[in-house]
Amino acid sequence: MKFKLNSKLFKIETNNDFSLKKLKKNKLFNKVLSNFRISENYKIFLVNKKSQTSKIYFIKDRKKTFVLRSSTLAESKYLKSQCMVISSFKENFFLKLIKGKLGYLFKENNRYFFMYHKVNGYVYDGKVKQLDNIFKNIIKFHRTLNKKKIQGSKLQIKNYKFNEIKKYGKLLTNKKFINKIFLKNFISSKTKKLLKNHRIYIINCLQSLSKIKLTKQKLQIVHGDINHSNIIISKKKVNLVDLEDLIIDDFRVTLSSGIFKILRHIVFKNKNKISYANSYYHNLRDSLLKEKIIVDRNEIFNLCNLRTLSDISLIIKSIYNGEKKFLYDFEKKILNLIELRYIFKLNEFKS
Repeated sequence: MKFKLNSKLFKIETNNDFSLKKLKKNKLFNKVLSNFRISENYKIFLVNKKSQTSKIYFIKDRKKTFVLRSSTLAESKYLKSQCMVISSFKENFFLKLIKGKLGYLFKENNRYFFMYHKVNGYVYDGKVKQLDNIFKNIIKFHRTLNKKKIQGSKLQIKNYKFNEIKKYGKLLTNKKFINKIFLKNFISSKTKKLLKNHRIYIINCLQSLSKIKLTKQKLQIVHGDINHSNIIISKKKVNLVDLEDLIIDDFRVTLSSGIFKILRHIVFKNKNKISYANSYYHNLRDSLLKEKIIVDRNEIFNLCNLRTLSDISLIIKSIYNGEKKFLYDFEKKILNLIELRYIFKLNEFKS
């Protein structure tokens, strides 16, 4: 059975086209940058980023460019441990932290700041010629991370609460809930219609969670958000960025999610690449099976489905708790769940 690609899908990308806004210097920035030994002869730009959990700045000091990141104390629980992991790296395929007078972190105005050299290159733009190198480096990076001991690392351990995921995920099949989030402008009318048309598919996605078996033996330090905006391409190498997404999880989950997000971005950039994405996925899956990184043909979909439904349930739970910080990503995550069947070519998942 073939199914037609809906025009609403692969249209939303929240991590795209970040603009810069020049800011005026002030005492706070002077104090923070002084800690990282940056002179007052600098220019500072705020990166337009929809996420409310942290802020990103570009600092230009003569010929060098740095990245300054800040987050609230509540959102910085694991930052010290994340900095310790990255600062111990000898391999050069991640960002290079700058150690200030008081260490890698600087606390001021109830926020934590850390700084690193801007990675040379450009954010992955969806060109297919880079794919082999990207996945090769993702695996290489995580093999290095796997050598790091997780005991005593004090990093966040990703906990997938299956009952909670099913509970909140099931709301996507509930007409009353769908009407409620539509009336609050959390989703568009087209997304509302997609949810209605894919009701059985979503039920199948929820039921497939029972096939997943996660064990503590598979846990390691991983990059918890592999997507195009965290991949920097240069002539010589591929770098991953985003220190704040280092967590402890099953590598198969983060790899599966990364495969979807990277192939999805190709389709986002050029919809006629959907067949190419399907073909590339199947070849990559067979290669991962051969290397015994995954153990069965459905594992990548099942784990990516878990991660997507987990993200959706977190957002729905936050809505019920009166929080709005994740709402910017809500509609995209819902569409991602439906887009899975197109990237992975799941004809058998009837709507």
